[in-house]
Amino acid sequence: MRQGMPKPEKRKIKLLVNAIALTNIGTGIGRYIRNLYTELETRHGNHLDITYFDGKHLSKTMPSGPLDNRRWSLATHLFWRLPPRVGLAVRSTMHSKRETAFHRLAASYDLYHEPGFFPFRVPEHVKTVFTIHDMSVHRHPEHHPKERVLFYDNFFPARSRQADHILTVSEFSKSEILACTDFQPGQIHVTPLGYDPSVFFSAKPEDSKEVLAKLNLPDRYFIFLGTDDPRKKLHLIPPALKCAALNVPLVVAGWSGWSNKGAPENVINLGYLPDDTMRIVLSNALALVFPSIYEGFGLPILEAMACGCPVVTNHMASMPEVGGNAVIYLKKPGNVQEMGNCLKEIANNQDLRRGLIRKGLERARTFSWEKTAAKTFEVFMKSCN
Repeated sequence: MRQGMPKPEKRKIKLLVNAIALTNIGTGIGRYIRNLYTELETRHGNHLDITYFDGKHLSKTMPSGPLDNRRWSLATHLFWRLPPRVGLAVRSTMHSKRETAFHRLAASYDLYHEPGFFPFRVPEHVKTVFTIHDMSVHRHPEHHPKERVLFYDNFFPARSRQADHILTVSEFSKSEILACTDFQPGQIHVTPLGYDPSVFFSAKPEDSKEVLAKLNLPDRYFIFLGTDDPRKKLHLIPPALKCAALNVPLVVAGWSGWSNKGAPENVINLGYLPDDTMRIVLSNALALVFPSIYEGFGLPILEAMACGCPVVTNHMASMPEVGGNAVIYLKKPGNVQEMGNCLKEIANNQDLRRGLIRKGLERARTFSWEKTAAKTFEVFMKSCN
């Protein structure tokens, strides 16, 4: 190149993202995609040309969720009531149509990120990065709908092998992937999740009154955040409160995608809440009670700490990686008496709560979506070099 001539700009990596999860009601994988790619677009958009696939079409903007959450939820419940083999046939047919479209659309791309399910087939020249959040279907098939387990068994082993690199959200999940698959340690990269500090922070009392009154919530309550997935052990909390003789209700917030059972006594089921409302409900709770036995990361723990909400959880799976020394760990998972005693202590000991709030806020600040995006971008660059 002659002296004085400008160097040609390096071409952006053409990245195709499966964003179908964003078209569903906002749960963990959807939150992961939206927050991760908001950061990647902002901080690494000069290196990445990002396109999103919504199941049918490509777009330069992230797809939105359903216009009617109730209708979407009803359709999902009806699907899960199908006999497992029928449900598998329906899901497999839909997957096949999407995969055919995706394979054709991916031909002009350099890199494909599958952020939540398992990879579609793509042309050989397209590198694949696959995020595996956990191995719960493999480890605990009894806690998942039979149709989902059949679908996983049919597709995950073969499709996952095409991945060049694996992203996962905790050291625990990395150990699980190594134990359950043929991936090598050098292929697996840990990218812990984050939280949005503009959304999740301690709500002031004056900003909370109207929302709490609208929801008809009492002054004192515990909260459980998430689905009623059996491994999360939501059913243990009401008897623990009863065992402790605590006249404090349990508020349950999140999409109930697993059960149609009515709420037990002294349980207030709020269903799915927007983030601004969730922040206020978390900020005013006595504590988040999260007795899950298996989590790839445990995002509710982090978001609760960021809102100044004390946390009670199990010292299992990935929970210690998220909670550190800022949460209370149950020593005997599944023991209702121990849980009840713990909740009673939190309800009656204001100094204990203040200490947990302070430590939780400090712990939460060590996580961020910016860090998640930076580590993810490193893997994208490695995949294409």
